[in-house]
Amino acid sequence: RPLTEPDLSLVRSWRNAPEVRRNMFSSHEISDSEHLAWFARMEKEPQSSCLLYENNFGIPEGVVYFTQISETTKNAFWGFYLASDASKGTGTKLAMAALDLAFLEIGVHKLNAEVLSTNEISLRFHEKLGFKREGLFRDFHFANDQYCDAIRFGLLAKEWQAHRGSIKERLMLLDQLQATNAGGGVHNPNSYG
Repeated sequence: RPLTEPDLSLVRSWRNAPEVRRNMFSSHEISDSEHLAWFARMEKEPQSSCLLYENNFGIPEGVVYFTQISETTKNAFWGFYLASDASKGTGTKLAMAALDLAFLEIGVHKLNAEVLSTNEISLRFHEKLGFKREGLFRDFHFANDQYCDAIRFGLLAKEWQAHRGSIKERLMLLDQLQATNAGGGVHNPNSYG
């Protein structure tokens, strides 16, 4: 569902979690006023959309945003992050819903992402979703007293259509496994699921 102002406190707490911040291009702790200003810009920007992901019980577990949505080229960028206590598989469920929204509802032809080379989990996750590595921006980001590269990914609508069945199958297997294990398991903060 669309992100609303009452959601911002919760979302900012996720964004400021150390495991999220260290993998973002802006790794400082986000202030309340800075977060409100970001939300105001997103709301006014017609080429952007920010959504809250809720699980089947209506509990918020993540946020996804699309930016630079082009009416002419049908290209866009995406980003996301999860709640620290999100259940296993939440990242894949969020991605499934978000990618279906981007390609099937918004009508995006190509979805792009930029991931820091130090964020190995996100690099593997994008590849699992079918994204292709398309570019390398050398020494693009400076954090923790060192430079690191940024990796550009792209996913075409036709590639998502060809790949989404395998992701849906993984989610069904995960749901079966969780049901067998009495609805859960231990959350692994180092995996998008």
